[in-house]
Amino acid sequence: MFSNLINEAQIECILETRSPLFIKSGEEDPLNPTAADDSYIAFYKEGKMIPVIPGTGLKGVFRSRAEVFLKKYGICNIFSYNNSCGKKIADKQKKNKNITGIDKYDLSCAVCKLFGSQGLKSRISFEDFYPIENPVIGKRKGVAIDRISGAARKGAFYDFEYVEYGKFKGKIKIKNFFPWNLKLILLILEDINEGFVTLGGVTSKGFGQMEVKDINMKIRYYDKSKNNGKYEDKGFYIERKIDEKEVKNIFSKIKIDETEVKTQGSDLKNGKVL
Repeated sequence: MFSNLINEAQIECILETRSPLFIKSGEEDPLNPTAADDSYIAFYKEGKMIPVIPGTGLKGVFRSRAEVFLKKYGICNIFSYNNSCGKKIADKQKKNKNITGIDKYDLSCAVCKLFGSQGLKSRISFEDFYPIENPVIGKRKGVAIDRISGAARKGAFYDFEYVEYGKFKGKIKIKNFFPWNLKLILLILEDINEGFVTLGGVTSKGFGQMEVKDINMKIRYYDKSKNNGKYEDKGFYIERKIDEKEVKNIFSKIKIDETEVKTQGSDLKNGKVL
């Protein structure tokens, strides 16, 4: 699947907080008496520390939701190696050392075909989403709960910092995609927008609700003979930019069903352009 680049897609969007957002950094500063016990993930950019929604975390959220959507088509258990696509591919490689990327793709379940496994490289990547304007940072106090009594544990108070409000922008990129791959990502973005999928921690207290805005897409095909008149010739490839309204129109006609999900990797080069 990766020896030849057939097509590429970029989905760009804005994630705006509807409720506070807390993605724990995992780092503490014991030498700073004013520092919160728990704080949000922040990166150093343009001379200052700013909060960020890490792409690695987003990929986990999207993969988990994809498993919900695609379960009926048969998915592996990535937490049990013996029942995983990685094991299936490894067993095949023992019998045939000349197994190709397309063979690995065809052996994989619907989720691993896009998100990858121990035996198949992922075709999707998530950028870190950075704020596009100054975010509002909040600070709250919390208290640990005794698991036995269910009451607040005496003296177990802590502070945590979070993003009270912010707009974050980033891209999701897919190489060698089938149309249903893009449709799947758009459905997950829709679930985030409708509140079925939340980001970060403390979600039981209402944190992590996001609004998805300004979805646009850029698509490239490297076989220029496929140009249907909607693509601009860029020399080595043809490219099309699609705004949010057109994205919704195009993908309302795309189906995710067993036939599409089980399409073989070798059929990619023969697919129609969007």
